[in-house]
Amino acid sequence: MRPSMRVLHPSLRDRVIDESMDVLARLGVQVEDPGARQRLEAIGLRADPTTHRIQIPRTLVEQALVTAPSSVTLHDREGRPAAVVGGDEVHFVPASSALRVLDRHTQQVRDPNSADFVEYVKLGHGLPNLSYLSTAFIPKDVPQDIADAWRLYLVAAHSTRPIVSGAFTAWGVPRMGQIMAMFRSGRDDLAARPMALFTVCPNTPLRWGEDPIANLMDCAEWGIPVEIVPVLLLGMISPATTVGALVLHTAEVLSGLTIAQLVRPGTPIVFGGAPASFHMQLMSNPMTAVEALQLYCAYAEVAKHLGLPSQAYMALSDSKFNDPQAGMETGVGAFLAALAGINSVSGPGMLDYVNCFSLEKLVFDDEVVAHARRFIRPVEVREDLPAGPLLEELIRDKHLLMSDHTLAHWPEELYLPGPMVDRTNWDQWEGQGSRTWRDRALDQIDEILGRYEEAPLPDALHAEIRGLISRTGLEPGAALPMLGGVR
Repeated sequence: MRPSMRVLHPSLRDRVIDESMDVLARLGVQVEDPGARQRLEAIGLRADPTTHRIQIPRTLVEQALVTAPSSVTLHDREGRPAAVVGGDEVHFVPASSALRVLDRHTQQVRDPNSADFVEYVKLGHGLPNLSYLSTAFIPKDVPQDIADAWRLYLVAAHSTRPIVSGAFTAWGVPRMGQIMAMFRSGRDDLAARPMALFTVCPNTPLRWGEDPIANLMDCAEWGIPVEIVPVLLLGMISPATTVGALVLHTAEVLSGLTIAQLVRPGTPIVFGGAPASFHMQLMSNPMTAVEALQLYCAYAEVAKHLGLPSQAYMALSDSKFNDPQAGMETGVGAFLAALAGINSVSGPGMLDYVNCFSLEKLVFDDEVVAHARRFIRPVEVREDLPAGPLLEELIRDKHLLMSDHTLAHWPEELYLPGPMVDRTNWDQWEGQGSRTWRDRALDQIDEILGRYEEAPLPDALHAEIRGLISRTGLEPGAALPMLGGVR
């Protein structure tokens, strides 16, 4: 069996789902954009003219759950299947979208640029335990109205892996869809072989603002898979209790799922989230708070019961630096996410309330991910039941170092970590130069970047994508940054 955990009694889980559907039927969701309300009315959802709230009947939600796929297969840049998001699969991906980076050379927090982003993509492409990449932080050397499309382009230009991304504006998805369609034979092929999962965040409580509702509906029209990510603040814009918050969270996800299915039945929807606790004294929003972690694991159970893939912002840290707090928060989050069976875990590399990205943390987190994924391997009999003959050999020889059983099984049973985990004793450590974790991290970054091999795009494709971004977002006379491998 696969190691797992549960935080909800099945009867409580069912009550939460029932209550969330009742909330949607009675209270509904507010849609703040008039254009979106018109689009929704055309597909059968009428808003109250005064409150702009749309009530969603239970039957409509239940029908949407029937058409929503139970999993989505993400494809790489070349159109090959790369990762199944759903079932018992657990994938880890760098978190997004940070506003700053922790400079690994100076240890100063600063604004990132496009060169930083390309370096991140090349490093992430070489980390073996990340399933796909994200548009992890926001370069500040391009106009912010095009930063979403620019990040998507930079990932696709320097890595073949699938991408977690999203649009920053109400008009952003079609432009990004056009970019991705350039890697396929057209829109239908992109929908059949999606290369990205887009994040869309409703406005808690039970509101859809202009940007997210447009992004949600545009993604559905394009067939782009969506992870719906409510951002609850427990005790502020959400009930402080786990069950109350879970009802609100579930209702918000189901509202977006229903809208997407009405726009395009079969649109892949991932039941996501980024809840945080509201710290009453500091007025901060820790995503790694104990109660937030419990809510993550609880909604994963709801998602699985509803037959939906799940996502969570875990395996990250609210600490400002790579310190013991960062290690504790990241490790606890990674193991809980793995045990809860969350399908797509967004977190590695992130610090400071999802505001700061660190390459040093990313290489260390890749090892944390390896440990978490190793822990949830199914526990199976491996020629060790009955155990009597093996124990007789141990008693006779006083060890099992050269046992046939040990030689056959230790390579797969005894996990040997990579260079980010120090398993030397003190004398060995001193003999090897007394290297700190930062020394090892910097060496690991340099080694991975040094062996990076470009998978170049044709010059004509570079020109086509850059031309699209320039035409749709740059002032006359402005130019996009010129980077190595990006013409």
